[in-house]
Amino acid sequence: MTRANTPAQPRSTTPSVSGWVRRAGGIRWFIRRFGFAQLFLKPARRVLAPLIIPMLRERSVEYRGASHPLVYASHNVTWANERCVELALARALMTGIPPERLLEVGHVTPHYFQGGHLVVDKYEPGSLEVDIVDFAPAERFDLILSISTFEHIAFDEPGATPASEAIAAKVSAALNRCRSLLAPGGLLAITVPLGYNPALDAMIANGELAWDRATWFKRFPRRRWRQVSRSEAVRCRYGSPYAFANAILLAEWEA
Repeated sequence: MTRANTPAQPRSTTPSVSGWVRRAGGIRWFIRRFGFAQLFLKPARRVLAPLIIPMLRERSVEYRGASHPLVYASHNVTWANERCVELALARALMTGIPPERLLEVGHVTPHYFQGGHLVVDKYEPGSLEVDIVDFAPAERFDLILSISTFEHIAFDEPGATPASEAIAAKVSAALNRCRSLLAPGGLLAITVPLGYNPALDAMIANGELAWDRATWFKRFPRRRWRQVSRSEAVRCRYGSPYAFANAILLAEWEA
């Protein structure tokens, strides 16, 4: 069940949420990251999605001078978290880009949209299962897109408990690799939930990502998302007052 311009239905080959949780670190990891209640609320929302989504009021987010509908879908219960606004932004960025000129880092948008573009994700079947830093294609891309993926680098990898410096080094390496794969005039765009990964939050606060453009979005009551100032966004806490991200960053780099 989806809503807002009818994204594609999730594919049946997608691993189950429980399988993803096991790979990331198990039930204890899930509770530590998202809270005990979400262990039950998220599956319940998924089951009830066919009833819930038709009752939701459509919302939009402003970006680049246009209004983009939030995406409500049963996969990952997007209406209850930041994925609804991330997908709206992703769709805006992807519009007009030929599939062969688009690279996605982290397997996200194929769950919702018809694409046909190349996806690199070393943990997700159905993608090119390789670390982005080891990816060496002959072609270059007009758009490289990554939705809520960089916060997991070295932070949520199975068995990993690296120091902040190690996380920062791996994030920087992945960013540098992505930028090297841009065609002239190309764009790298990533979204990051603020407050999830302290090491990445520190990189953002210290200006270490060196983006060309940053847009900040905050969640408001009744599932509204709006652009806000950097100072307002970085004050938001992950998981409070709303479950999951209460603010996100859209960072962009131009070739």
